[in-house]
Amino acid sequence: MKTASKATSVIAATLATILGASPCLADYEQGDFVLRVGWGYVDPDDASDWLAIDGVGQLPDTRVYVDTGDSATITATWLFADHFGLGLLAALPFEHDLEVGGLPDPLNPDARLGQVDLGSLEHLPATLTVQWFPVCKESWVQPYVGFGVNFTTFSNEEISSTADEYFADALDAWTPADLRLDDSWGLAGELGIDILFGRESNWLFNAAVWYLDIDSDAKIYFRSEQGYETRIRTDVDIDPWVYSVGLGYKF
Repeated sequence: MKTASKATSVIAATLATILGASPCLADYEQGDFVLRVGWGYVDPDDASDWLAIDGVGQLPDTRVYVDTGDSATITATWLFADHFGLGLLAALPFEHDLEVGGLPDPLNPDARLGQVDLGSLEHLPATLTVQWFPVCKESWVQPYVGFGVNFTTFSNEEISSTADEYFADALDAWTPADLRLDDSWGLAGELGIDILFGRESNWLFNAAVWYLDIDSDAKIYFRSEQGYETRIRTDVDIDPWVYSVGLGYKF
């Protein structure tokens, strides 16, 4: 019995030494870096002020609509401490179609048009957050929550031929219209989860959702037959929910 007990003690001590010397690869700890690549879907919670025309004033009950968009996403996390990291959201440009509703009918000023194709735009919503990973660092399932700031820049703003025809008929536009949106700063929040493919794997599945505060001043410029430049202006709130799924690797 003493021999068996002694053998058991030796085996237990050996296992403890082996396990103690073998780091658990699932650890999410200070100094780790996680890179994820996926696909994102942007669903705007959009709104806008009434459109205002230079020299005319506001057009009551008009507004701009922003359709959904999707694109490839790249996210990264650097754990600057156990349970806490800096997160970055980047992506290829998201493209959105634009519509405008409530415009006066050029053939009947007392009537209003429905939603009219206004054009399209692309944007990049770069987002930096401080993330909190609440579960133990040894877990291979790592949910997280983050809060931070968002900077959005717009590009490739285009006015549709339908909108150009309307401006020509209703506002005597002599040239094609030019659409511009100002860059936007705002707050951001996120919820996400990393699920490693086993305790000894550094590969993982990721799912995340962000809410981004994106507000921009939109302006439309064109020249009339008399050569005067006309501007249409409105404040557009895009404020999207961004949903993303993808694969990642923990370094």
